[in-house]
Amino acid sequence: MCVRMIYQAGRFCWEIEMVTAEAFWDGVAAKYAERPIGDMAAYDATLERVASYLEPGDRVLEHGAGTGTTAIRLAPLVSGYVAADISGALLGIARERAAAQGAEGIEFRHAGLGRDTGADAAAFDAVMAFNLLHLMPDPQSAIHAMADAARPGGVVITKTACLNDGMRYLRPVLWIMRKLGRAPAVNIFSAAELDRMFEEAGLKIVETGWYSRKGAARFVVARKV
Repeated sequence: MCVRMIYQAGRFCWEIEMVTAEAFWDGVAAKYAERPIGDMAAYDATLERVASYLEPGDRVLEHGAGTGTTAIRLAPLVSGYVAADISGALLGIARERAAAQGAEGIEFRHAGLGRDTGADAAAFDAVMAFNLLHLMPDPQSAIHAMADAARPGGVVITKTACLNDGMRYLRPVLWIMRKLGRAPAVNIFSAAELDRMFEEAGLKIVETGWYSRKGAARFVVARKV
């Protein structure tokens, strides 16, 4: 956030300019990397379900890969893994961690989630995004972009916060934190609304779950038909 005083219409006033999503995550990358996973049991359960949909010869695209924790865990299960993120700073940390752990087969790509970010059309067996869709300004378009990148018969897998299901009290808190530059923009929707977005993108939902229910984190697996 940038705050400055300007002179306008004969008086001084404060102007607040919100930072871009890329600038926000670049700015918090180091502190974000230090944070432990909040619910390791839920995280492990999520990855166990994801792994059940992957085959050794698969090509996988993960959007919002962050510091690479999930990529490092899943990449050994498939033949090719693209880990994309809008933040160059987060990807720098991911590359360092992958090298330190001897992780191979991961291509780190500096890109956001959209239709023109370099993802090959219909090229991936699985396209994934974890804790990302609720941070997108247009989650419907984001799901369409993920579907575009999946091959026919491939899967789109996400886990995202559905804050309209029992956590509406967070709306004013998130608004204040956003204004203070302490939180990114958050899109608030329900699980039912999320499911409709998948269906409108031409995807058939084959599995859903809550990991974890406390944080209203909904897991969705949908197949491209």
